[in-house]
Amino acid sequence: MRRPGLIIILGALGALVLSCKRGSCENITCLNGGTCRNGRCQCPVGFEGARCETKWTDRWIGTYTADDRCRQVGLIPQYEGRVSPSTVYADVLYLEPFGNLTCEGGQAVKVEGRLTSGNQLRIEQQAVCNRRYSISGDGSYDQNRRAFTVTYIIRDFQTGLTDTCTATWLKY
Repeated sequence: MRRPGLIIILGALGALVLSCKRGSCENITCLNGGTCRNGRCQCPVGFEGARCETKWTDRWIGTYTADDRCRQVGLIPQYEGRVSPSTVYADVLYLEPFGNLTCEGGQAVKVEGRLTSGNQLRIEQQAVCNRRYSISGDGSYDQNRRAFTVTYIIRDFQTGLTDTCTATWLKY
């Protein structure tokens, strides 16, 4: 005796069970504090990837050729810049020397940037060189060019000059 209706019902139940398992978090390990929801890892700030295995800072870290152009000062001579990660925060990195600036004593200006996504950088207003300069800005990373561009505002409290600059950093 054939029961085609029963076979269809059993097949539908089997498909339902399999689809539930596909959306489950069974056998999924999320890294770096990520949590699994509906079969996918939800990554904490500073991480991305199918299993939260990639730090946002990874693509930014390295040595660059930097070109800055400012509205008032004009073109700043090309310089070598470095981006390094924070040892504490997964979404923080440091750019040095920034704007090819140095403090008294020859120390390069180092600014802190916070990533708002894997490709977006925010430089909150910060004072550097014993409060001689104030710097703030925003930037974005272009993975195809292995470069990022930052538009920033710099104020020199010693001279009273405030300028808006755009820097392009191209990775070696």
